[in-house]
Amino acid sequence: MLDKSVRLILAIVFSIFLSGCSAFEKSLLFQKNMINENQETQKIEKRELQTDQLEALREIERKLENITLNITKLSNENTKTFEKISLKVKNLESKITSLQIASVNKEETNKKIFSQTNSTNQLGREDYQKAFELLKEGNYETAMNSFISFIEVYEESEFIDDAKYWLAETYYAQRAYDKALEEFEGIRIQFPDSGKIPETILKSGFCYVELGDLEQAKKILNLVINKYPNTSVSRLAVQKLKTINTTAQ
Repeated sequence: MLDKSVRLILAIVFSIFLSGCSAFEKSLLFQKNMINENQETQKIEKRELQTDQLEALREIERKLENITLNITKLSNENTKTFEKISLKVKNLESKITSLQIASVNKEETNKKIFSQTNSTNQLGREDYQKAFELLKEGNYETAMNSFISFIEVYEESEFIDDAKYWLAETYYAQRAYDKALEEFEGIRIQFPDSGKIPETILKSGFCYVELGDLEQAKKILNLVINKYPNTSVSRLAVQKLKTINTTAQ
C-alpha cells in the first residue's frame, strides 16, 4: 500500500517537474524570440537611421551645390558689370586725355599757323586743320585716313610732327594700342626737338598700360613726372599711376 502511495507521489512530482521544464523551455524560447525580434527591430531602425542620414547628407550637398552655383553666377555678373564700368571709364579717360592734350597744344599749333609763309605749308595747314577737326568730332577713322594722306603729301610741312602725333591718337582712340605705340615712339626718334615730345612720352606710357606691360608703363610715367614737373602731362601721369595702383590692389 505504501509503495503504491510513494509511486503515486513520485509520479506526481515527476509530472510537475516535466511541466516545469516545459514551461521553462517555453519561457526561454519566448525570451529568445523576443531578443531576436528586438535585434531585428534594431537592425531595421539602424537601416532607417542610416537612410535618413544619407538623405539628409544628400539634401545638404544639393543645397551646397545650389549655393555654389548662385555664388558663381553672382561672381560672373559682378565681373561683367565691372568690365563694363572699366570700359566706360577707359573711354571717358581717353576722351578727357585727348581733350586736355588738345587744349595744351592749341596755342602751339596756332603759333605754327601764324608763322607759316610758304604757300605749300599754307595748303598743308588747311588739310591739317580739316583732319584735326575730324579728330575733335570723334570721327577717328576718317581723321586717321586724313592724317595718313597729309603725312604722305606734306613731308616737309612744319605740321608733320603734329600730324604724326594725332595719327597716333586716332589709333589710340580706336584701341589699336600697338600701332599707336609704334607711332608715338617713332616721333621721339624722328622729331626729338618737337614740342609734342612730352605728350608723346606720356601717351607711350598709356599704351603700355593698355597692352598690359604695367612695369614699363610705370617707368615711362615716372619719367614724365620727373622730366616735366608741374605740367599738365605730369599731372596726367600722376593720375594714371594712381589708376594703375588702385586697379592692382
